[in-house]
Amino acid sequence: MDGFDHKSSLYLTAVNILYFLILVISIFGLMGNGTVIWFLGFCMKRNPFTTFILNLAVADLGALIFFLVFMYNTGQYLLTAISMDRCVSVIFPLWHRCHRPPHFSTFVCATIWIISFLFSVINLILFIFNIFLDLLFYQLLLNAVLFLPLMTVSSLILFIKVWFQSQQRKKGKALTAILLALIIFLFLAFPFTCISLIYFFNPPLDYNVSSFKVSVVLLCSCLNCSINPLIYFLIGRNKRARSRESMKVVLQTLFKEEENCREEQEFFGGNTEHTGGGGSITCLNALSTQC
Repeated sequence: MDGFDHKSSLYLTAVNILYFLILVISIFGLMGNGTVIWFLGFCMKRNPFTTFILNLAVADLGALIFFLVFMYNTGQYLLTAISMDRCVSVIFPLWHRCHRPPHFSTFVCATIWIISFLFSVINLILFIFNIFLDLLFYQLLLNAVLFLPLMTVSSLILFIKVWFQSQQRKKGKALTAILLALIIFLFLAFPFTCISLIYFFNPPLDYNVSSFKVSVVLLCSCLNCSINPLIYFLIGRNKRARSRESMKVVLQTLFKEEENCREEQEFFGGNTEHTGGGGSITCLNALSTQC
């Protein structure tokens, strides 16, 4: 009996420590994502890449406030879309810079939000009418067999690109920040998905074990939703600057390359309308001079 009480007290202490960490991390995550939303949404000129980042920050903020799986899954789908978009920019840089539809990222983000919302509404309806079909399980299974592999392959391609850039002494801060965010997300999403799926297949009978698993899952999701603003700040800041830089300056520095690419796309796209194929040749020459 004493051994059982001792074991229960250990589980209780571990769970309390994990929930304390979740609370502290959530506070910093709320501040960080709120700052990113404010600057990208209201203080900076938006481009296709920052549209993805803004929507990701909104999803992360919602997940931290409401602890909704809907928001967490939306963030995962957005991060998958970002990783694939970066891969296209690496593999097909000419098409991505000169021929990519201007509102493509807005369309992708809107589609992801709608699909995630519909999943949640259907799950709620099934729960209200006591229909035994756990859509959340299939959603997690879909994440495990589709989105996580896509993100893993994209991360591998981006890692190879960043490694070659480091060999050539070229700095791509935005690419490095996204790669780091992807690696951390994969590292934390793997235990989150595994524990959740195991919980569905074999729910623990012991309350202490169940509480501990839930707290670990929440900690992983909380870290995933809070870490990105810190990554943006660490990668985007000027390490040689004597004075402390504001978050707005850091974000402008981080996404400066993408803004320049966007301006070139608009300029050369206009030239293409007047000069036909000459605009693509000009764009290719500009791309070659930068790369």
